[in-house]
Amino acid sequence: MSDDSADKQRLLQQVADTQEHFADLMNERLSEVGQRELALYLTILSKLVLKLEQPGKTLRDIAQEMFAEVATLVMAEMGR
Repeated sequence: MSDDSADKQRLLQQVADTQEHFADLMNERLSEVGQRELALYLTILSKLVLKLEQPGKTLRDIAQEMFAEVATLVMAEMGR
């Protein structure tokens, strides 16, 4: 295995570990969240999943779209 390949494998493992840790932490926190915030989180998470399901869309494109969409939702929520 080349050094680049080994480095990539380490990074992929770190990403997987971080995603698992994130999911565990969110599962703990979600029980503390009100229904309104829970619905907002589900909306954002659902949008992200739908975009990730599109195989031709790059992660960069997904991130750009999500930042624009989430910013609108967050600003609307902050205005309440």
